Amino acid sequence: MSVSTTGTSVRANSIPPAKPARLERGALLGAVLSAAIVPAAAHAEMLDEEAASGRAPIIVTGSRIEAANPNANPNAPYKVEKSQNDKFTEELRDTPKTVIAIPKEVIEDLGANSFREVVRSTPGVTLGTGEGGNAFGDRIFIRGFEARNDVYIDGLRDPGVTSRDIFAVEQIEIVKGPSGSFGGRGTTGGLVSLESKRPQVTDTYTHVEAGIGTENYWRGAADINIALNDRVAVRVNGLYQNSDTPGRDYVNQEKYGGAISAFWQATDTLSLTTDYYLYRMQGIPDFGHPFDTTTQQPYKVDRDNFYGVIGRDFIENGADVGTIRIDFDPIDNLSFRSVTRMGETYNRYLVAPPGSVCRFTRTATGACPATGVDVGEANYTITAGGQRRFGTNRYIANVTDATARFDTGGIKHILVIGGEYAKEKVSTLPLLIDAFVEDSAGNVISTPTTYIRNLLNPDPVLGYTIPVYANAANGPTKVSVESLSAYVIDTIKFTPQIWATIGARLDGYSLRYQSNGLPTATVLRNNVQFANYQGSLTWKPSELLTLYASFATSSNPSGEQLDGNGISYDGIAAQTQNLAPERNRAWEGGVKWETPDGNLLLTAAAFQITKANARENIGGNVYELVGKLRSRGVELGVNGALFDVLQLFGGYTYTDATIVESVNAANVGRPFANIPKHSANLLATVMLGDHVEVGGQVHYQSKIFGGSLAAGNAHVPGYVRLDAVARFKPTEWLEARVNVNNLTDKRNYDAIYRSGSPFAYIAPGRSAFLTLAVKM
Repeated sequence: MSVSTTGTSVRANSIPPAKPARLERGALLGAVLSAAIVPAAAHAEMLDEEAASGRAPIIVTGSRIEAANPNANPNAPYKVEKSQNDKFTEELRDTPKTVIAIPKEVIEDLGANSFREVVRSTPGVTLGTGEGGNAFGDRIFIRGFEARNDVYIDGLRDPGVTSRDIFAVEQIEIVKGPSGSFGGRGTTGGLVSLESKRPQVTDTYTHVEAGIGTENYWRGAADINIALNDRVAVRVNGLYQNSDTPGRDYVNQEKYGGAISAFWQATDTLSLTTDYYLYRMQGIPDFGHPFDTTTQQPYKVDRDNFYGVIGRDFIENGADVGTIRIDFDPIDNLSFRSVTRMGETYNRYLVAPPGSVCRFTRTATGACPATGVDVGEANYTITAGGQRRFGTNRYIANVTDATARFDTGGIKHILVIGGEYAKEKVSTLPLLIDAFVEDSAGNVISTPTTYIRNLLNPDPVLGYTIPVYANAANGPTKVSVESLSAYVIDTIKFTPQIWATIGARLDGYSLRYQSNGLPTATVLRNNVQFANYQGSLTWKPSELLTLYASFATSSNPSGEQLDGNGISYDGIAAQTQNLAPERNRAWEGGVKWETPDGNLLLTAAAFQITKANARENIGGNVYELVGKLRSRGVELGVNGALFDVLQLFGGYTYTDATIVESVNAANVGRPFANIPKHSANLLATVMLGDHVEVGGQVHYQSKIFGGSLAAGNAHVPGYVRLDAVARFKPTEWLEARVNVNNLTDKRNYDAIYRSGSPFAYIAPGRSAFLTLAVKM
């Protein structure tokens, strides 16, 4: 495959079949697994040598086959005890915020292989659509507010909107509520941090997985940790996957990746960790089903109807990221860490959203008249659009801080003080399509500019390939942000039962936008500073019970969504470049209770987030900070184990997100678009003896209304989804896992486009796959 920014083809000139061949996939899968099995066999010999020397390996009866999450409870793998983020100094049960930590054990039982699939089952986090003004990828909302650029990896922002895999992830942490003191700009409803698998000097193992399933599903993954000695360890993760999307014709995805990380304990006080991450994905993207404006719901067409353009549409994502971490503990109770990251990600696609349903005879040019004689449903048509992007994100970032533990007059302190620097550059090029193309018979024809599809029986296959190019003639559109911040977080323990956490952060934010079209490019700038702070009070009336109340702020400077095109997508514009940042204030009160054996945690919290100066058009395309938005609600959570055999992970979120004040009186009191009022999930598995574990998940989401900010009438219905999982472990080194997702094959929709004639993302249909895992 070739990718060029100088006018050459963006993708391979081949038409993907509706069901790709299995032979090629099996060969590639075998190559990935064979690379992992060689060190596995070598490690098996090492175990035999240990047994011969009398060093018996540690065996835990009834445990799962996998490298244990070092942050999780060993007796309750669904329960994460500690955040991997160094800014959170307390265990999660004592952290005065709602933090949902999703370990890889839960991810496996969900049958999830991507960030999007995990979010689909997480209450209080909603999927959004890729649109004409923002990138197609992992777009999410947290507690009602946009969070597509509030995704972090190991505590540093992961810029750019792409589609992420999770093969190298130890756990996913969702921090709810404004988090400006922790994460900087944005984080209005919270943030998400993907925590990487790190080398471990305490064990050497090889964990290999091979999966096969319905819809041409093939996946192979390897996790290899080699402890060379008690000071040096290396960890390697690899991935290959090729699969169709369940219940969708023509939609498929191929991806591969690798991550290698090394740890060196140079001295008793100094350690160095380095890692490199590579990821590639390509496939046919999908924008789902057209809408029925008479019912204000998705049109009831066959689930597998695909309205794209096969021979033109494509998607490519990639990432190359390197990280260096230094930890230094010069004396007891004082530690320093410095993390530096440099990387590049890209997101390139051409995708066809289904247009409005035309009930009349189209004109000679393909236009749909406003009136006419209804031609009958069998002859209804839609057009296939052409949303596109050729974006590249380059960045360098560093976070350096110190953590000190000390007493002042009998009061204990855990003080974190540090700073961050980041420079992000996003460049996008327009896509160019030739005026003429060669059809399947070798004839030169004019490249179609309009693609009309029968509503009930679309035929998306052109029969030939339309080359697509990145047009660099006028240069790219560039958006760059440079930020510098300083922060301090102090946990003040007055007694073992009562403590306060206070924090503050000052950010400098410098944005520059330059459109393409040299030498007459438009240049916009936004240079601002903003401070955020937090405060909380925690009371532990007993070791098992934690009560807390907290207050926090965050800020949204103009243009913070670097992939955004225009004001309505939170991109920079001439009308907003000089506005002060939007300010968000929130309170949260909660309770956390842990069972006496420490294996199960129950949580409950009430919250309110208020944006008192939302940007609004006051008339004449003039924008001022005059709006007021509010999101309030309740969250419940459970994670851990009961009776040593029942694993539980779930929660419920009620979100009442409302426009409180607006220059448009009709919007006052209306709910936010894209946000369900209710969402809940419960994953439960039970051990049946030492070798068998069975379980499943139920996930519920209420209806979602479309719209830009205020919800309109168009909506996708709520749904209940059932999933199932079973594990069989015949030996200590072999495990078989079966996942069946969307057990009832119900038609569910993830998200809805914002326009008056929207389209709707359809969630995958039923799928089943078998995964064999070997650990040595």
